[in-house]
Amino acid sequence: MNGRTAHDRTGLRAGTLALLLEPLGVDAVAGPAALQRFAEDVAAAARTHGCPDRPASGSTLPPVSAAVAACAGVHELIRLTTSRGRTPVPDADRHLAELGRLDGLRSRLPALEGVPVEALRTDAAAQAAAERELPGALEPCRRAEAEWPQGVWPSIRDIDVESATADLSLPRTGRRAARARESVLEHCSAELRDLRNRELVPLLEKVRDLAAAREAYETFLTQRPRWWRWLAPDIRTGFDTERYEALSWVTEVRDTGAVSASALDMLADPDVRAVLGREPAAPADGAADTAPALGSAARITEGLSAAASRTGIDELRAFESWYTKNIASFDRVAAAMDLWPADPALRAALAPLVDRLASLSGTVDPSRPAYRDVQAALRAGAGSAAPPVPCSPHAVEDGRLVAVMRRLGALERELNDAVRVMPAAGGRLRVAVAGRTKSGKTTLRKVLTRDPDQDGIGRGAHRTTRETAAFRVGSVTYLDTPGVAAKDDDHDAMRARAACDDADAVIWNYADTLYDEESAELLRLLRMGKPLLVVVNVKSRVVERHRLERFAKDPDREFQQVAGHTARIEQVCRAAGFTPPAILPVHSGAAHEALSVPDRELGALALRASRLPELEESLTRLLAERALPLRAVRLADAVRAPVAALHDRLARELRGIGLALDALERSADDDRAAVLTAVRTAGRDTRDRLDAVRHRAAERLPDVVGSLGGEDAARTWRDFLTGLEAEELLSGLADACERAALDRGILLRTTVDVPDHADAARPRVQPYPGLKTQSVTLGTAAAKGAAKALLGAATTKGLTKALPPPAKAAVHSAGALAGAAKALSGEILQLRRAQEQWTEAGTAAAAAGLDKLFDTLTAWTDRFEAEVTELTGARFDTRSADIAAARERYGRLDRLRPALRSALDAIDLVLARRLLQLAGGAPEAVRRARRTPGAELLVRTDPSRTADVRARLRDHCVDVLTERIEIRPDPMDEKDGMPHDDRNERGGGPHDH
Repeated sequence: MNGRTAHDRTGLRAGTLALLLEPLGVDAVAGPAALQRFAEDVAAAARTHGCPDRPASGSTLPPVSAAVAACAGVHELIRLTTSRGRTPVPDADRHLAELGRLDGLRSRLPALEGVPVEALRTDAAAQAAAERELPGALEPCRRAEAEWPQGVWPSIRDIDVESATADLSLPRTGRRAARARESVLEHCSAELRDLRNRELVPLLEKVRDLAAAREAYETFLTQRPRWWRWLAPDIRTGFDTERYEALSWVTEVRDTGAVSASALDMLADPDVRAVLGREPAAPADGAADTAPALGSAARITEGLSAAASRTGIDELRAFESWYTKNIASFDRVAAAMDLWPADPALRAALAPLVDRLASLSGTVDPSRPAYRDVQAALRAGAGSAAPPVPCSPHAVEDGRLVAVMRRLGALERELNDAVRVMPAAGGRLRVAVAGRTKSGKTTLRKVLTRDPDQDGIGRGAHRTTRETAAFRVGSVTYLDTPGVAAKDDDHDAMRARAACDDADAVIWNYADTLYDEESAELLRLLRMGKPLLVVVNVKSRVVERHRLERFAKDPDREFQQVAGHTARIEQVCRAAGFTPPAILPVHSGAAHEALSVPDRELGALALRASRLPELEESLTRLLAERALPLRAVRLADAVRAPVAALHDRLARELRGIGLALDALERSADDDRAAVLTAVRTAGRDTRDRLDAVRHRAAERLPDVVGSLGGEDAARTWRDFLTGLEAEELLSGLADACERAALDRGILLRTTVDVPDHADAARPRVQPYPGLKTQSVTLGTAAAKGAAKALLGAATTKGLTKALPPPAKAAVHSAGALAGAAKALSGEILQLRRAQEQWTEAGTAAAAAGLDKLFDTLTAWTDRFEAEVTELTGARFDTRSADIAAARERYGRLDRLRPALRSALDAIDLVLARRLLQLAGGAPEAVRRARRTPGAELLVRTDPSRTADVRARLRDHCVDVLTERIEIRPDPMDEKDGMPHDDRNERGGGPHDH
């Protein structure tokens, strides 16, 4: 008999064997050794009967290994979390299992690295805004990064680039220019050292452009949600499309109800991603590659997680090795269990083995396979209809539909949980030995386990039991607990309370006086309904032989003092409103001495005198009458509670979900009409604004035409068109359409991709005939006029003969100037006419260009409106299909309510029959049962057995159930074989509201 920690390490083996043998009604009370021997007997009988050596679906080892790996993952997550000083997430195991069932998660885990929890909680509209705005905000950075000068290192950002640029513009001989040059060249490659200062300036300007772009991008991000930075973590990589796709997938599985939001929040934890991203356990050699979906393997793997959650990782690995070692026997048993329901000959061959095991009290419990059948029927009913039509990716864009899908998904997940896992098998009956410090608990435990060793028994004021330890005897595990009411240590009391809460029954060891702390714990156990025996420990010394002999001959003298203690305990219990438990005086010290005394006769006499046999008889009776029935009730509650909760929640929520779907269906046409009207209105307003801009441009055209004949004609025309802000009107049209659709639950992603028509619409005119461009022509005309005048003067030289030479020169000069002026005035007149003609032609060409441009923009507006109208119609058609899919999911759940009610009645029937069986009655005497937890258990019986059932259940279960037990005969209707009052109960019950 070896002491172990309070968590019995063999419990996982016993629970798994009980799951494996569950169709035979085998429970885990017998312990792993007895169950393994029984499994070997079953395997031998199955081999004789000709059963295959493994189930039809393959070996049970791969799914068992996968289940162990999943449990190990939970333990590893808790270890990683606690090692970093963090508190483990509540329900981490359930959330991990929920995430592990998501198809496509593993492939997206790398993209979700570093994802903030805010991103996991965002909606589709916010993600669409990030997708639309981030690339545009990053574009200047991308261009500046692409133009980064070669040979300049990124470390140049450490200097003051602005000051260095200004200093390099100074004369090179100056000190500031020299210092700036050296400062710049420290961050450049060697080939740039030959550049002159003015050649370094453009390089610094590009550096400055990138810094300005980065600063603008940072300013942009400060005005946006913080998780946007995760989508564009690096300017060089830009917008991360893989992260965006992974985040969109997260939003879809959350908003369609496939997984809970709290489970998805865990993806922000790197430890969770590390655990989920590990490679799955490889199957053992010779094992099937895929785990079976039904039968024994499914039963074992589904129940293993519940049993393994209380087991350490080392014990899990040891369990896997043990299972692998015995896989041949276990696979044959699994094959037999899969064939057992449909093979009468096999059932007959195994019946003697089951009868032999049933001789141990509580080891055969037919309620577990019965509950499993109820769950299987409910699961079959839930999955009998055709798979629901999947919703479209756009379904998550409508907030109202998302709210409905989330509620439906929560109900569907609750349904899966309600029919997926059977509670873990209970294992051996656990009896906690509790009481005040130094009351003799360890001594009492040793005599109950027949351990004569003196180690661990306290002496004097020194308390020895500081941790709860487990000791097995047959089908009972005794828990030796630390004492309560110690003055200097509350941790002992906490451990003792935890052990009592986990036990099936408690032996409260009383000694000397009843302290307040002791009485408070005693009353707490009574309030819990815990099966309880109070042992008044007589602590007189019997270590010496003569004292032991005197006690064995006259034990009544030692027990005389017990009456006062018994009265005190009864007084405390009645004052608190509780019926006192059974109180037994025991001399555990004398019983322990009797185990080691050499005189066998004296030992037997002292053992009887200690009243230990009476205690063991009372404990056996308490376990049979209260502990086992309470186990049955707890098992029924564990199976029933999720089904009842789902039934009640469906009754509460389906009506609201149905009304929400009705509202969505009714509003579909109005929403479509409203969006289409808004699109048409936005298109019409945009065209009206374009016409207004066209008229304004025509009015400003004369002021612009004169600048179209110069060298900067293209820039002038582009600046003129940019100032009209026509394209902003088109962007506003797209924004108006998107806003109108979003207000009605439709997320439109439009693209304003207007071709650049500025160059195509620019008027093609000749250079402007200005004075500057015609200077040569004017000079030539002046020269010709002057020459002509001089020639004319030469023909009339007689007129100037009488004049002196200076006068002659003046006359000729004046004539030449007059001739030049006359010729020049004629050319200017022609230039003015050319300018007028150029202006008329340029204005006409510019007006034609404007008309062409605005005609193009108007046509684009018409085309955009048509495309958005078509897209809106298609999206509303898709939303109608999504609403129909949600309606189908709603209908499946609504049609499931009668099946849930039937499942609850079936569970109540199994419990009533199990309680009657434990009370010694015939289970088949109960025909129907309906339980309202905390209020009433209504049992319908065979009329000829009503009195017997009433006597047994009321006598044996009055302290087990918190409900009032009502037992009535169940007469059958003569016409259709239906009970008379079944018609009144069929449509309703305590869970039908």
